[in-house]
Amino acid sequence: MIVQESFYENLLFADSKLPLIFHIDLITSESEFVMHWQDSPEILCFTEGRAEVVSEIQKEVCQAGDTAWINSGNLHSVRSLTENCRYYCLIVDRDFLDSQGILADRTVKLKISDGRLLEFVEEIARELKEQEACYEARVRALLMELGVYACRRYQDTPRQASPAESRRIRMVKEAIGFLQEHFTENLTVDEVSGAVGFSKYYFSRGFKEITGRTMVEYLNVIRTSHARRLLASGKYNVGESAERSGFTNLSYFTKIYKRYMGVLPSQEEALH
Repeated sequence: MIVQESFYENLLFADSKLPLIFHIDLITSESEFVMHWQDSPEILCFTEGRAEVVSEIQKEVCQAGDTAWINSGNLHSVRSLTENCRYYCLIVDRDFLDSQGILADRTVKLKISDGRLLEFVEEIARELKEQEACYEARVRALLMELGVYACRRYQDTPRQASPAESRRIRMVKEAIGFLQEHFTENLTVDEVSGAVGFSKYYFSRGFKEITGRTMVEYLNVIRTSHARRLLASGKYNVGESAERSGFTNLSYFTKIYKRYMGVLPSQEEALH
């Protein structure tokens, strides 16, 4: 399975002056995003293929013309059900929306079949690409229009997770945060389970049930993704990238990198 990450998408726009991250993703039946979360809502507008979108305890199949709205703080993942699947990905800063009184504590439906949402996102994409006069103001206005439109028409009250489900989800979110902060260290399952306050057995089983990966597999994805960014920068060789990403054995790093990235790290290095 080849891991897909935003660093390698077709178009990436991230500007500190604008409250968004925008990119166009192309995933295949051989690639998969690892389950992750962020504090801001993520809007996926599908333009090609079909995909399964998981958000916490909800699951929907989306196809071209559909939008998946991932509410703030939700664990989520995307898996292509066709050979190719393409979609716009728009992450809107939660503080910006809250400051406008748009989302606050409201939640939006996971799956929305409404072409108007795609029109909003395509207009945002055009403004980001062409950058005409006052484009930043126009983008902010479009983000507010998009948020109001979704809240008015597709506000949702999803099924509440059971206490056991909520407990596992909270545990996994805390564990992912810990792994992202400490991935360069020599971590063990015992250490991570202890850091989030659960037994090794309960943690290991719950983490695999929710993310589809063991903790070690998830940690290796984080590490190899980081190594890939270092290699792409052209500033670090294979050995340096491995060491700075938490790998202490170069042979093991090469094996794991090939498994998750689909190429050898030396091949990646040669491209840059």
